[in-house]
Amino acid sequence: NFHSENATKRVNKRKFIPPAISLKHKMTYRPVSTEVAMGLANKMIQMFSLNPDQAASLIRIAHMMTSCENTKPVEQHQIVPITIIHGVFGAGKSYLLSIVVLFLVQLFESSEATEGPRPTPWKLLIASSTNVAIDRILLGLLDLGFEDFIRVGSIRKITKAIIPHSLHAGSGNENEQLRELLALMKEDLTPLEKTYVRKSIEQHKLGTNKTMLQEVKVVGATCAACPFPCLNNFKFPVVMLDECSQMTEPASLLPIARFQCEKLVLVGDPKQLPPTIQGSESVHEKGLEQTLFDRLCLMGHEAILLRIQYRCHPAISAIANELFYEGNLIDGVSEKDRSPLLDWLPTLCFYSVNGVEQMERDSSFYNMAEAHFTVKLVQSLIASGIEGSAVGVITLYKSQMGKIQNLLSSVHSEAFEVKAVQVSTVDAFQGAEKEIIVLSCVRTRQTGFIDSEKRMNVALTRAKRHLLIVGNLACLSRNRLWGRVIHHCKGRKNGLQHVSQCEQQLNDILKCYLEKWKEDEENKKKK
Repeated sequence: NFHSENATKRVNKRKFIPPAISLKHKMTYRPVSTEVAMGLANKMIQMFSLNPDQAASLIRIAHMMTSCENTKPVEQHQIVPITIIHGVFGAGKSYLLSIVVLFLVQLFESSEATEGPRPTPWKLLIASSTNVAIDRILLGLLDLGFEDFIRVGSIRKITKAIIPHSLHAGSGNENEQLRELLALMKEDLTPLEKTYVRKSIEQHKLGTNKTMLQEVKVVGATCAACPFPCLNNFKFPVVMLDECSQMTEPASLLPIARFQCEKLVLVGDPKQLPPTIQGSESVHEKGLEQTLFDRLCLMGHEAILLRIQYRCHPAISAIANELFYEGNLIDGVSEKDRSPLLDWLPTLCFYSVNGVEQMERDSSFYNMAEAHFTVKLVQSLIASGIEGSAVGVITLYKSQMGKIQNLLSSVHSEAFEVKAVQVSTVDAFQGAEKEIIVLSCVRTRQTGFIDSEKRMNVALTRAKRHLLIVGNLACLSRNRLWGRVIHHCKGRKNGLQHVSQCEQQLNDILKCYLEKWKEDEENKKKK
């Protein structure tokens, strides 16, 4: 826990100074005009209808861009070259960051037009530990009509729509990269995805994106891709680190130090999952779990909290708001906006299953009774007309994920379109959302790590309209946090159901659906 005494001792109270500013030769260029930056920020706040917290983030970034490190602060509060944004679940964080990118690009262009060229030209790096996080911001830019960026990374890991804007510098020589693109064309792609890959092949042959890398103001790359040779000799005066609360501190420092960062935007949610650290307890004790986001907040840098969530039904968000966010969250969607997809399906429900937890050889737990009920529930949803892509099944254990996947693909699988149903562990689901989430808790003797606050927060905040929890009532009720979750469920209509109560209804739905499906199949054969 980063609030421990040891963590506080580890923090150097001296203000964090980005490497470019601590160089012996001080910068002598003039800062961006305050008037221009504030005018542009206010214009974009109006244009994109930003909420007050999003607007405050953009204004803070505008202030940061107008500060100049070699001028002595007149006021006691010096404007530091860092902006920290705490984006809660569903707060429109990626949308905001896409707008921040547009703002910075316009500011760069305006500054260069009025002040003349800088010794180090303005350039922005969008970095994160995951490909998904970077691509989400870049997809947002494409939606806003902005295409002047280059994505550096490995072909297989980049979202198809971004491939035409990418430079695949991590995977072998150029011929190898071309072969990989041609191999991608032979895979099971949608017509639109094929168009993206075809465009990328053309640009690869022409070397367009290599040239563009020099010219564009915006580049996206994971921290792991920062050492790629194609980025040698580049400087990025502005670095934006997304999902910073999921990155180890050394990973965060790589893009900052390598590219001589002068202005830093950090974005994350320290209330959600921390970095995944492989290793012994001693590795954790040495403080590797403390992120740069944590450290800067402990040093007194104030984060702007994006309080308004636009994802969850208010009854679902109320749980996380009470348990993890001290009641600070505001709902940006109403119950009407998140009305139920099916009349019989509760918005929030705890399904009590009397199963038994078992352990695999790899020490991961599973619970067959919960797995069978979860599959029955998912099949009933599909039988009732719900698209598989609207359903997510998450569990806290890898072994349980495997059992559910196997059952889904074997029990009447030919009759149900389950391919699009995403089955995942909580850790792998962070950042994602679905209309309906089925959460399998697994444990029946003790709660184990399923009562980790951060893991619970992620698990309980993925659903937009329906959160269906499958678990052992007796076991989970004994736990403080899960007891509160169950209390919330009990407060809703049909919010607590024992499997014996609802199983007959699900059996009827499935029986009716399978009979009709068999009839349709026989009619097809007759034709």
